[in-house]
Amino acid sequence: MKFEGKFEGREFPPRDARIDTRYNALVRLDRGAIDAEILNVSGMGFRLRLATEVEPGEEVTLEVHKLEPVKAVIRWVRGDECGGVFLEAVAL
Repeated sequence: MKFEGKFEGREFPPRDARIDTRYNALVRLDRGAIDAEILNVSGMGFRLRLATEVEPGEEVTLEVHKLEPVKAVIRWVRGDECGGVFLEAVAL
């Protein structure tokens, strides 16, 4: 369900639908590569579970078997999960 309401006078634009997934991925950072699991994805962003800490603002490259690598930026981190946005929209 999309939320299209107002909060203190500001409108929230509807976001792309998220698709729940369970894909193994490799996340490449400046300091190396780490294994991750993609938990959900949309044309503009994703949520990951990983064992290594990342920081909001870090640029990463996501690699999934049989697909081209995709560049992204981490936007939030909570425990072993994080979310980010693709630098270019992806086709699902």
